[in-house]
Amino acid sequence: MLYQFRHRIIGPVVIIWLVLTVTSVVTRMIIWDQLTSNLKASADAVRFGEAVNHLFSAVQDAETSQRGFLLTDDGAYLQPFAQAEAALPMAFKQLTDLALHDPILQQDILELRGLTEVKMMELKDTIKLRHETGFSAALQVVATGKGKATMDDIRKVVARLNHARANMLATSAAAIRRETQLSQRTSLFTGFLGIGAGLLALYLVWVGSRQEKAAQTLFEEKTRAEKSVVEKSAFLANVSHEIRTPMNAILGFGELLENEPLAPRQTKYVRCIRQSGKSLLQLINDVLDLSKLEAGKLEPYLEPTDLREVLGFVQTMFAHQAMVKALELKLEAATLPQALLLDRLRLRQVLVNLVGNAVKFTDQGHVRVQADWVQQSGDRSRGCLSIEVADSGIGISPEKQREIFEPFVQSDPRSGGENQGTGLGLTIVRRLTELMGGTVSVESMPGQGSTFHLRFPDVQVSARLPVTDAIEADETVDFNDFAPATLLVVDDNETNRSLIAGIFEGTHHRLQLARDGQEALESIRNAKPDLVLLDIRMPIMDGRATLMEIRKLPALDLLPVIAITASSQVDDEKDLRHDFNGYVRKPFSRRVLYKELAQFLRRTARPLEPSGQIPPEAAPSAQPATIATARKAGDWDMLAAELRALQTEQWSLLCETLAINDTQAFAQKLRELARSTQCPPLSAYAEALAAHAEAYAVRDLERQLSEFPAVIMAIESKPASHV
Repeated sequence: MLYQFRHRIIGPVVIIWLVLTVTSVVTRMIIWDQLTSNLKASADAVRFGEAVNHLFSAVQDAETSQRGFLLTDDGAYLQPFAQAEAALPMAFKQLTDLALHDPILQQDILELRGLTEVKMMELKDTIKLRHETGFSAALQVVATGKGKATMDDIRKVVARLNHARANMLATSAAAIRRETQLSQRTSLFTGFLGIGAGLLALYLVWVGSRQEKAAQTLFEEKTRAEKSVVEKSAFLANVSHEIRTPMNAILGFGELLENEPLAPRQTKYVRCIRQSGKSLLQLINDVLDLSKLEAGKLEPYLEPTDLREVLGFVQTMFAHQAMVKALELKLEAATLPQALLLDRLRLRQVLVNLVGNAVKFTDQGHVRVQADWVQQSGDRSRGCLSIEVADSGIGISPEKQREIFEPFVQSDPRSGGENQGTGLGLTIVRRLTELMGGTVSVESMPGQGSTFHLRFPDVQVSARLPVTDAIEADETVDFNDFAPATLLVVDDNETNRSLIAGIFEGTHHRLQLARDGQEALESIRNAKPDLVLLDIRMPIMDGRATLMEIRKLPALDLLPVIAITASSQVDDEKDLRHDFNGYVRKPFSRRVLYKELAQFLRRTARPLEPSGQIPPEAAPSAQPATIATARKAGDWDMLAAELRALQTEQWSLLCETLAINDTQAFAQKLRELARSTQCPPLSAYAEALAAHAEAYAVRDLERQLSEFPAVIMAIESKPASHV
């Protein structure tokens, strides 16, 4: 019977206890909230009073500073005036923020602001009169008594504000006393519930202790995992650097050998070496890309992209492989905007992986890529981009379709032979697609082919022309296109020095070789080169330290220095591109080096045709690098044309956005043009623009950008021979 009684009573008791506890807690919360509000109001009142007194003190300091200057004509007395003038706007902003919800105080602050501005203007006028006319003229203005009357009015408003502050404090104090008393009464009541709450608290502490222990274990595991990712990324980056250095020699000397007169069988061997080297390099790049994605170090870089050009690149890349296997390689693009804001290089990498897999796993039939664009309703500037990569290959089993996007998983690991790989391609496809805000999915049946769907739901149409890096069909390069130059090659690896020496063998250029930074500096002191190819990782003095020492040498602040590195870290590349004039990553080809040198070395002057006209290859529209010969031609016509193009493509956007990084890149481009054409006005303008960008001086930056058309007009109207 007692058990039944306890069983019946325990439920209502617990309910009543819970209701009383919740009511007590809610009451305490309300009281605490009101108490906190009143304490905040009291603190705001104190800060308000301090702000008023600080503002009034600043005005007094300004008046005292003015009097000292009137009496002595010593500019040192004006320092407090300048400090007060600078401090007043912030002081008024603070007062306005503190009185945001009080219209009366806002009206007084507005009146005080007006009186203060009148007073500061009167002080400025007397200071100006004292400086320009003398003491008597300034004294006459002071004698009118207007300044004193204004100061008296300021004191009245300050007194009203202080009185308002005192009222605020009194009101807050009374409210705090009431809420404190109520809190005490509530505390007495809640004390009776303490035993039950204590028991409940003990239970919650026990539960919380277990949860905290579990959270701590989870945190430690997460920390270890993050540390593992960082260590893995560092390890892979270091291994990549060590592998890229010998790969540079393998691919570079292989390219040199391929251009030598060899027997057909020897030529085939060299091509196999180069092809295997490229495959190994792609494997390294896949592993590094996955590592960077896992570490969150890759960010999308949106730029105006012509998708048709991207598809054309993919078709050119795989046309030979498809032809060898008698596959139909078809790439179609429906009606697309001229340029879309996409990460062009990452999208190209995704398509290369997908189409490469399709060609690899298809022995007969076709590989088809279809791109479609659907404009958003009511918004012509955005739309959905869909890309479909379909093949008639071996297909993927349903169970494998759930795994193929995971690292190191292959759709058919038993196939062996040429179809073997790292199993990272589709993992990188998924990660890069998600990085760009898209999704990827697959439909496939074994023996019937596969279709991969890429969908990018919110792509913006670009009003700017698409960026392009299309390479000419003729891959041969001739370094004799450049005027004879002296090149300093700095690398601690003898093989790399020999490779670059082999690249320039037979050309009219002169090479100086150095093993480290110290040898490079000695060589530069003995004979100034026209350009420096500088390795980054070297003993004794590395590339960065060497660059700093080069810039310290007289008249070498504009010497072109190109960084040569095997590093694959994103941060390293950004830093090197910012610090150095150029950037080349190992392993590099002759064309990559050629394109980089073309930005700094003058072209060889070509003789005029018998008709007296410039040959097509030297025309400005076909050869932008001939801007460097403008100095030799005696005018800056080609320079002005290039600047007009920059005005249309980049300058207008910079004026709208005032983007610091883009402006710095724009200034660097102008520096290079000024250096190659020996144009002092453009050089001075570029230096000033770069200085404003580096200092984040937005107003000066805006003004400097607005002067760019005038600089172009000055260059157009004044030939170089007249400067």
